[in-house]
Amino acid sequence: MFSKRRSRPTLLVVTDAELSARLRANIVAYKKFQAAQGGLLHLGLPGLWAFAQPSHPETLSQQQAFFESLEALEAGLPRLEDFYRAHGIRLWRVPLPPGTTAAEQLLARAGYRKEDGGTFAMGLGFEDGPLTPPSIPLEELTSQEELIPLNAAAFGPSTSIHLEPWHARHFPELHIRGIREGGQLITGGLTHDAGDTAGVFLVATSHTARGRGLATEVMRGLLLDAQRRGRVAAVLQSTEQGYAVYRRLGMRDLGLWVDWVRRSG
Repeated sequence: MFSKRRSRPTLLVVTDAELSARLRANIVAYKKFQAAQGGLLHLGLPGLWAFAQPSHPETLSQQQAFFESLEALEAGLPRLEDFYRAHGIRLWRVPLPPGTTAAEQLLARAGYRKEDGGTFAMGLGFEDGPLTPPSIPLEELTSQEELIPLNAAAFGPSTSIHLEPWHARHFPELHIRGIREGGQLITGGLTHDAGDTAGVFLVATSHTARGRGLATEVMRGLLLDAQRRGRVAAVLQSTEQGYAVYRRLGMRDLGLWVDWVRRSG
């Protein structure tokens, strides 16, 4: 008598398109989380989300909007402008992922202009392959407090001004790891859980500790922790400096997100 051979379950592979959608969703969730703590203002429309920080109206990085579909963007553009104008903000941005030609044309007609450069979108499905654990011990931090000066020194103060109202508190959505030397935090970063995806934010290394692979070790710890919590993917936006680090960790290049900026008045 022959026994039936059990078929192996098919592993779900997270596609690049799905990772891009997860990245947008995680950023929006992270920004909404910040707004709930008092760091940002939030406008929520069907398929369109805008964030503003009136205390720093000239800091473009803090005035940004994300959309789910071309129809949502087109319907929400007038409300978007009213939102920023009402709070005294005269410049804001809409980051566009690759392949959004129709959205580019729509924004161009509405007075937006394409900026030079952009931000690398990256993602990793944990089914892509085994993760390498960190080779040195990482410290689990209870709050984001020490990440703020670390990021400000590494990338400029505008990168972390939105964290000031709530940086010293603990939140279960945030998982923070770092490395100290001489009692000082020299590298660190965090993940923000939204659904089954971990978004990576605020990874930075002090200037005096660069070139030693410490950011790689922190990333290994963040990714492995996320997988152990049951997340299925990790996503992030990378600077040009961090791109090579993330690629060596197996993260996929999801293309360059380019800012389209509206300057009003």
